[in-house]
Amino acid sequence: MKGGKRNSPVFLLTISFFTRSKKNFKFSLIAMIIGVWGIIVVTSIINGFDSLLIDSITNFYPHLVVRGNYAQNSSEIDKIVNFNIIPVAVINQSKIAFSQLMELDDLSIYEGFVNEESGTEGLILGNKLANNLNVEIGDTIITVRTKGLLPIFQESKVTGIFDSGVYSYDSTFILSQNSNSKEYTGIFLKNPNKAQQFKEKYLSGYSALTWEESNETLAKAVQFDSLIAFTITFFILLISGFSISNSVSFSVFTRKKEIAILRALGFQRRQVSTIFILETFLISLVGFVLGVIAGILTCWFLIILKIPLPEGLFYVEYLPIKITASSFLIAFLINSFVSIFFSYIASRRAASLNIVESLKEE
Repeated sequence: MKGGKRNSPVFLLTISFFTRSKKNFKFSLIAMIIGVWGIIVVTSIINGFDSLLIDSITNFYPHLVVRGNYAQNSSEIDKIVNFNIIPVAVINQSKIAFSQLMELDDLSIYEGFVNEESGTEGLILGNKLANNLNVEIGDTIITVRTKGLLPIFQESKVTGIFDSGVYSYDSTFILSQNSNSKEYTGIFLKNPNKAQQFKEKYLSGYSALTWEESNETLAKAVQFDSLIAFTITFFILLISGFSISNSVSFSVFTRKKEIAILRALGFQRRQVSTIFILETFLISLVGFVLGVIAGILTCWFLIILKIPLPEGLFYVEYLPIKITASSFLIAFLINSFVSIFFSYIASRRAASLNIVESLKEE
């Protein structure tokens, strides 16, 4: 109870200082808003890339690829497909592209991705590959593969075009159904995030790759983008911190008499310092709320705008956005830390003011 009575004047003075110090912290407030806005937009874009890539990859590509035949049953397995991967060159009139022909024993697992002509057998091309070759459903193309040193030419009808959502698949892969013996087994799990655990538990005697290992380039691309984005955000918040420090220092300079009177009335150094820290924290909360509003509106605008990305560079067609609770939590924690840390450093000057000299100056 005594502690509460002792601290209540500190909170009252903090509120009083806060309502009268808007001009002193104007630029700090703007810097905080920009910092929070930047964190939310950046983390939402990063989350969008991560979510879209993981969903696209795990929906289209097997979660585990095993060399050889794997037929053991497990409650963790959703479905199994056997396939071959064959490097081929695809020719249509004067255009040529180098692709990966994926021969499967069952094409039904890709029904949701394919716009297929019913009742016919042939090749199913990725939509980007089809565009590059100027191919439509029903056209005939030539595939070239090697057997030993000899090239094998084969005419095939295009019976479908698929869209996986991942540029590297859509621009490279060709699907076809073939009942011949297969070199690889593709395993789709009910939970793709458990691919590594499944590999360690059941596939120790097999040569196998998880979807994360097979798509390591995609993961590294996202990590690199994240590093650049967070570096930019860090410097924005650093500028915000120095702005806070300058604002608190200016506030201390303009309130020397008030601080001296408080010290003369028995306020401890720690209590005086706490007043300025709490005042800055309250301002940071205002900055956080306004920054969150600005961030949400910006993300909403980006979702509607659908900003196109360079094909083949980011693996997706449009800038993906996904707002999560973690974005707000990260923004709040970083913003609070910066405001408290820099205000603490600057507020030490207020606590160390000489009472007599400050009153004489006034």
